[in-house]
Amino acid sequence: MISPLEIAAALRSVDSKVSDPTPEQIAIISAPLEPAVVIAGAGSGKTETMSARVLWLVANKIVRPDEILGLTFTRKAAGELSIRVRKRLRQLKEAGLLDKDLALDTAITTYHSYAGRILSEHAIRLGIDATSDPLGDAALWQIASDVVRNWPDENFTNESAVSTVIDDVIGLAKLVLEHQVSFESIRAEDEKTLAEMQRIGGTSNEEVRKVVRIAQQRIAILPMVEEFLKRRRDDGQLSFDDQMSIAADIAERFPEACELERAKYKVVLLDEYQDTSQSQVRMLSALFGQGHPVMAVGDPCQAIYTWRGASAGTIGTFAKYFPKSAGHSGAELFNLSITFRNDKKILEIANSISDQIRSTSSVRVDPLRPRDSAGDGEIAYGVFETLDGEAQGIAEYFHKHWFAPERIAIEEDKRTSFAVLVRKRSQISMIESALRARSIPVEVIGVGGLIYVAEVADVLSLMKVVTDPEAGTALMRHLTGPRLALGAKDIAALGAYSRKRAKLGHEDSHSFIAKIAAGNPDSAEADDLFIGSLIDALDEIEQCDKESRALFSEVGFTRLSRFATDLRRLRSRAGGSIIDLITEIENYLNLDLEVSLRDGTRNGRRHLERFLDEASKFSRSGGSISAFIEWLDVTSKKEGGLKSGAPEVRSDVVQLLTIHTAKGAEWDFVAIPGLAEGTFPSTYTNDPDNWITNERQIPFALRGDGDELPVFSLAQCTKDSEAGKVITAYAKSCAAIKKQEEIRLGYVAVTRARTHLLCTTSWWREGSRSVDPSELFAHVTEVADKRGGELLSEASAPEDGVRNPIEVNPDSAYWPRDPLGDRREAFDAGVALVKKSQAHALTLSGDETLDSWVHDAQALIAEVKNRASSSIEVALPSRISTSTLVALHEDPAALALAIRRPIPRSQDPYSRRGTQFHAWVEKQFGAMTLFDDSYLDYFDPIEEDGKLEDLKKSWLASEYAQRKPAAIEVPFESVIAGVLVRGRIDAVYETPDGFEVVDWKTGSKQFGASAAIQLAMYRLAWARLKSIDVSQVSAAFHYVPTSVTDKRADLLDEAALVGLIQSLQ
Repeated sequence: MISPLEIAAALRSVDSKVSDPTPEQIAIISAPLEPAVVIAGAGSGKTETMSARVLWLVANKIVRPDEILGLTFTRKAAGELSIRVRKRLRQLKEAGLLDKDLALDTAITTYHSYAGRILSEHAIRLGIDATSDPLGDAALWQIASDVVRNWPDENFTNESAVSTVIDDVIGLAKLVLEHQVSFESIRAEDEKTLAEMQRIGGTSNEEVRKVVRIAQQRIAILPMVEEFLKRRRDDGQLSFDDQMSIAADIAERFPEACELERAKYKVVLLDEYQDTSQSQVRMLSALFGQGHPVMAVGDPCQAIYTWRGASAGTIGTFAKYFPKSAGHSGAELFNLSITFRNDKKILEIANSISDQIRSTSSVRVDPLRPRDSAGDGEIAYGVFETLDGEAQGIAEYFHKHWFAPERIAIEEDKRTSFAVLVRKRSQISMIESALRARSIPVEVIGVGGLIYVAEVADVLSLMKVVTDPEAGTALMRHLTGPRLALGAKDIAALGAYSRKRAKLGHEDSHSFIAKIAAGNPDSAEADDLFIGSLIDALDEIEQCDKESRALFSEVGFTRLSRFATDLRRLRSRAGGSIIDLITEIENYLNLDLEVSLRDGTRNGRRHLERFLDEASKFSRSGGSISAFIEWLDVTSKKEGGLKSGAPEVRSDVVQLLTIHTAKGAEWDFVAIPGLAEGTFPSTYTNDPDNWITNERQIPFALRGDGDELPVFSLAQCTKDSEAGKVITAYAKSCAAIKKQEEIRLGYVAVTRARTHLLCTTSWWREGSRSVDPSELFAHVTEVADKRGGELLSEASAPEDGVRNPIEVNPDSAYWPRDPLGDRREAFDAGVALVKKSQAHALTLSGDETLDSWVHDAQALIAEVKNRASSSIEVALPSRISTSTLVALHEDPAALALAIRRPIPRSQDPYSRRGTQFHAWVEKQFGAMTLFDDSYLDYFDPIEEDGKLEDLKKSWLASEYAQRKPAAIEVPFESVIAGVLVRGRIDAVYETPDGFEVVDWKTGSKQFGASAAIQLAMYRLAWARLKSIDVSQVSAAFHYVPTSVTDKRADLLDEAALVGLIQSLQ
């Protein structure tokens, strides 16, 4: 057997950066083929260890690369692991430890993608159409909204707002799928609770009344949930949760499907196992339980996604779902306890926090140890008086290190990275403003935080004004903003005019009611029945009476009249697409210019572009503008926000994001604000997971992880006062579980920092009472006192009876505020210089002076022309498709515009027919590959007369149908010039000289030189996959309708493709 150390030595002969694995890693790499769990602490090198495990298995010829299944959560993580494994396999082949003809294909993907493949192959067994793409959060919300708003049962009553009911329906549906629970069982549990309450009698306390109310509301909502699930399944509109649940059903009900998967994959690696949900565990256990070699890698200290369906005790129950077979004697548990990320002081804080997590863990978790080369690291901390003081303190600390001479002296992409990790999104705005005030560029990550960014908030508030006549709060943002800058007098005048209109409307309503009572409702329609609102008043301001007009200033009335006209114009666009309205509002507010002046042309638009991207995703499923606004309001309040992968860490901006979003990433400098009791950790007095007080949850007894959760019982109660005590005690038990997750969240936050960690809090927050520093902050001060740390602020605790300084001394400022802000001084200086300049009379001048003037004028004219003709720089994404590569060669300007202003692409019947054709070709060769529309060839239109059956006949008559392909539908990811290019090769055939890659074209129109870029990329990708020279691979387009094969010569080589990509970088 080749040892892990020998493999490392062989790799080092090719790559000098490869180091020897640690003893802990060696034990995992060479573990026997038995079920086992690896506890991998934060930054402990789990990805490298998993890659080395694959190398050891392959080098010792235990399995081939394609017989190892690796699953993780995000595409980014799957891509990184896949790239690392393939790189190491190529290096191992180069070092002579692998056969030269060994294929290096791997099966590393996400949990959801794997479930999708199971569905594509076996959903037909359940009579389910699983061909459509899974629905995203926005599409799900729209379907649920339609179900709720159009519910036919007129007897349905609910005390919650419509948006809350929509959220309840989505939440309950997710749990029904996750835990495979029937509606009857949920209804039975709630009816049992109601019967117990009725037996006890009396509802004199609020605790009892709330439990009764929640049980009744959940019973009332269940039919909506049932309709929501039925409608989507009938229409083939499945979500990721649907797919995972159905895949689990297939695995549990069809043993033959499990046998196929076990035969295909001899070894299974499960990454981030602590975050797997019940349906994922069910699916994987049915497929690969009973002694199959499954190695699960995870960290119970980082289990922070219970609100997404994961269970805090998942790792502890691994042996239950993946038991060893008779004769298995290897270790069940391994630990990776050396972190290669955090410096020593930061690690001490992390271990201090994790002590209480480890003490309650059902598996052994070793404390983290520093690497040999670890530095001490730096800790900074501070207790400030107010939230604003805390934000200013963070910004000042970052300013000192951001603009440090030694940092500025090196290249930008090699500089240290910075992040602020918040527990609540509402913390973002104040910290962002403080950073910007010190000229530090900022990026806010996540949709929930995005709506707090100034430019996005401006767009969103104006969208509300345009679509909702009751959006008075949103209107005030613009009335008092820099564009209108209205004073108190004009705002008061608008308010008075609005109230006057409302009063007149109320008087008119008497006539309206009288006409209805008289049986003449038609004539009542002519009456203008107004409900007073500022927006309605603004819309008719030009028709206001003289008395109301006299209340306005001349300038204010003019600005309001102009604004009313602008709003009517914008309102006329509200019937179009979401993207169009956002673009119109952007142009109206001159935001392009504003953000470019603030952050530069490179980074200025990043938040607006991300907002447009979210709008584009929403509009693809046919959502309206008002629905988009409501959806944003709902998602901004959700814990953890929308599902998203780990962020792309940048060194050119300070990144602001929630801790949930930050998991999987790391920065050099990390600030964690808000370490106050009730904020972080949150007290969760109204625990969102407590099923007896939240209709969105299902009874714990029905959950797959119910054994780990508190039991609720009223069996011993005889009166409502006793029931109230039981309910209160149960709520505390639920809150204690949630508190543990908050502690784990603190651990995750601290371990994101490599070298510098800043932790802060303030005595005064939003409320009227002061708040003590939290226990998480105590961990920081304990280590700082012992090991040393920089104390930024030590505000004294307020005395009893003292009020919040914000209430006593609210922030004051000039109003209306100066629209130029800090630029006022420079602007005034420029104006003064212009005024100072005087026109000079034309006089005779010497030739030398005249020539100088002419030269200067020509230079200025040339500069203006150059600016006018220059293009706007657009950064090429870090991941592109082959179609994007074609577009880059064909029309770089159009591609730049598409990247900057993406337009949602609807799939027409022709492209759908192309999809069907490709899937049909797969089946001809018995392939069972999951078709992914991200690889669709959008440069391949199908002519209207090219019917699917005709395409099939033409292809069957071609030479390619008679030849046996070496591979079909080959997905690839290949890095070119630092950009990950993704694609899918239709077919590969062996030739006397090597291989030929073929791309099916379902239209007869032949493509030019730009399309050949696609073939060049396919050729290079296949050469890399097979580790052969690109000259051994030829490429061709085959036009199916006409049976014409276009075999291209002189395709671009790797160097030319690198040059093409670098042209837009």
